[in-house]
Amino acid sequence: MEKVNRMRRLMALASSVFLFAGLAAGPIGGLAQEHDRVCFKGDQDSGELRFSGAVEGSGFTGRFGSFEVHYCMPGGQPDNGDIRVTVDLSSADSDNRDRDQTLLDEEFFAVGQYPVAVWTSCRIEPAGDPQGSQQDGAEFIAQGRLELKGVAALQAVRFTLRVDGEDLRVSGGFVMQGESEIDRQRFRIGTGEFADPEFIRNRVDVAFEIELSGPNAAMRRETTLKSTAYH
Repeated sequence: MEKVNRMRRLMALASSVFLFAGLAAGPIGGLAQEHDRVCFKGDQDSGELRFSGAVEGSGFTGRFGSFEVHYCMPGGQPDNGDIRVTVDLSSADSDNRDRDQTLLDEEFFAVGQYPVAVWTSCRIEPAGDPQGSQQDGAEFIAQGRLELKGVAALQAVRFTLRVDGEDLRVSGGFVMQGESEIDRQRFRIGTGEFADPEFIRNRVDVAFEIELSGPNAAMRRETTLKSTAYH
């Protein structure tokens, strides 16, 4: 719990700074501020969203080139926050032109009808070893709802939050890193001739590492707040 409590203190301190900056400069980039609720944002320019699967026993990996992550926290408390991830499915890139074109088709993502996937958190809980290294960050499990190809189902995501070394950027930048396993058949991904799990593995692994920044990040990117201020 000490790592989680420390993360709460850091995020609460960041929230206070952001709210003060927001009053002085106004909101930037559409990031919402309501009382002590501060929203952090990341996308393909500040991180990676990767996926991996297997066809006839041969593994492959890919990435989504367009996505957004919004993480809003009241009072700087990550486990009381809300996360929303939006992914442009047409941006899937597995470094194989034929496979990538097939992913866009009706049997897989059907992007003509379902262009985006959306994951929204329902509940966030602390996880991991409470005695672990502070540098490893605070671990959480988020229970959430994934909407993909017209199907909505519960999907858990495990992730870690960590600050940048011993400094906390006043811009609010921190790293969200994690992973999840998705059963493609729950979401009708790979139908018809592609449904056979002996041909295409059902499990799809998703991993991500994204830097999330708060309000006025662009203006305050170089400013840091030494850890002595919050010890």
